Amino acid sequence: MRIRTPLIVGLSALALMGGIGVLIAAQRQPAAKATGAPAPVQRPLELVEIEVHTVAPRTLKEKVRFTGSTQPVDQTVVKTRVAGRLADVLVREGERVTAGQVLARFETVELQARLNEKLSSLEAARAESRWAEKDRADKAQLHEQKVVSRSAFDQANAVADAKKSMVAVAEAQVDVARKNLNDAVVVAPFDGIVGERFANPGESIPIDGRLLTLLDTSRIEVAAQVPAADVVPLRVGQPSLVVVEGFGERLFPARVTRISPTTQAGSRSVPVFVEITERDEALRGGLFGTGEVTVAEVRNAIAIPATGLRRDDGGDFVLAIRDGRLARQAVTPGRRWSRGDVVEVAGLAAGERIVVAPLPGLKPGQAVTVAPP
Repeated sequence: MRIRTPLIVGLSALALMGGIGVLIAAQRQPAAKATGAPAPVQRPLELVEIEVHTVAPRTLKEKVRFTGSTQPVDQTVVKTRVAGRLADVLVREGERVTAGQVLARFETVELQARLNEKLSSLEAARAESRWAEKDRADKAQLHEQKVVSRSAFDQANAVADAKKSMVAVAEAQVDVARKNLNDAVVVAPFDGIVGERFANPGESIPIDGRLLTLLDTSRIEVAAQVPAADVVPLRVGQPSLVVVEGFGERLFPARVTRISPTTQAGSRSVPVFVEITERDEALRGGLFGTGEVTVAEVRNAIAIPATGLRRDDGGDFVLAIRDGRLARQAVTPGRRWSRGDVVEVAGLAAGERIVVAPLPGLKPGQAVTVAPP
């Protein structure tokens, strides 16, 4: 019993001291809040360089890109104008010819015989016409003397007019026969290169039969297919740059020369023809070509990536980084470029750094840092 009494007294003393400690701690906590002790510091959000954009004046260009194959501006299929047997074909594929140069000849025996026949018919018609004219003159004189009747005179007039018409018909037939004889010699319509030959000596060719193709390689164009949505800003005469297969990275200056008024059947593409203005003897038809046309350009423009543009109830704005914190900067968006990836803005100065990453949790006033690249 004597041993338990001091133990109970000791435990009671410890409990009393603990209660006093809790009371003192409770009194100190409000005192600390009242004195304005600093709260724990929030850690800044770290951004990488790719998530930040530095505003600077730049040149904006809107370009329409195209692909196609090269072809001569002037090309034709040389066809026959007469039917007959080929006596000779004087050129082959790849040979260069000049305008008026003889390309092929037909056998002319039959053609010459037809011309001689028509000439003989013409002489006979002229002889008959002269006789009819003389008879009309005689009948007219006799009619005045009351020797022949009026009907006889009218008949002489009709015969003379008919014979005169027959002379005109014979002359036309002679012209056709002479033209056929001249067409037996086929000449080049313009300077160019023979592309393909379809006929050989000894073959019988009908009218409009194909002899060969003639290409003028001094003027080469790219026949491109442009989507209907991209062809709207294109205009005839706009400059272009073209890269042609086989010429490496060489850029050929060119210009838009023709734009089809309709889309191509079976697709939503519009044929556009871009002529290469720099002449090169190595250019040929059928080469693959790519190019671009600058349809709009603005210099010293203030533009930002479209991902940096934000919007709230107050309107359009960007988050600028100023003194290590995000600041709301109101802007006025303008024209969009590069298919909407870049947008012109008003209200930003050169040198400003803005956030362009699509981070939805960012708020003005938030502390940020940008990690070095």
